[in-house]
Amino acid sequence: MALAVVLSACASASPSTSEPSAPQTTAVLLGPFPSDEVAGLRTEPDISYTAVTDCGGLACTVPGDVLAPVDADDVPTIVLLGGGSTPIAERRYQQPLAVALAERGAVVFLMSYRSAVTGNYDSQTADDVRCAVRYARAHALEYGGDPDKVIAVGHSQSGLVALEVATEPEADVEECLAGGSGKADAVIGLGAPAPRSTDASSAAPPMWLFAGSEDLDAAAMAQRLRDQGYDAQGQVLPGVTHDGITDPAAAPQIVDLIFKAIDSL
Repeated sequence: MALAVVLSACASASPSTSEPSAPQTTAVLLGPFPSDEVAGLRTEPDISYTAVTDCGGLACTVPGDVLAPVDADDVPTIVLLGGGSTPIAERRYQQPLAVALAERGAVVFLMSYRSAVTGNYDSQTADDVRCAVRYARAHALEYGGDPDKVIAVGHSQSGLVALEVATEPEADVEECLAGGSGKADAVIGLGAPAPRSTDASSAAPPMWLFAGSEDLDAAAMAQRLRDQGYDAQGQVLPGVTHDGITDPAAAPQIVDLIFKAIDSL
């Protein structure tokens, strides 16, 4: 029954592992943020964190945005990743959370990635997560972030992939524009199922799972990870949905929970 609930909750966000869908031909450059929505923040839109790569048979680079306090100095660095069914051009659905985290005191790399929506496979999603973490670590100092405190925060499918990357050995990815570790120093899954690992066979960072009561049992999944030898915590947010978990208006406690996790590192 628990497996059925997890699969049902994530069906819309989980890319196929067999044949990828036809690529979406949507614009990926979104331009500046509306000034009234990012007032007081430093922003850099439409950065590319990969070299030219494959998006379902089309040449592409994978983009993202940076939001940071203007006076940031050695603050946490967050790699914020969206759900797996999100087209690259719609990555800013998490803008409210990115803004809230930056205003609270973090450098936020709001990153898109390839998935079934772009005609790509799960392995390429994982490659992009590694590249995003490496890029954020390499460029954190430019924005006042701490390169030794990089936290991957992934919604839905990207949370699962970030957790999987965290529990697997390092891997080389040719398309990454930065070297270094592709493992974040902590991973936070928002409405994300836990990976089905068998044991802590590879060094893994601390992990947190937050999910709404209308979604997944994050506490039970975190317990399963602890039983396998991982450092994992989970919490269920009453009345919050799968989509609401990443929206500070629907889940006002989520920013506090993310920073509480970061402060414990």
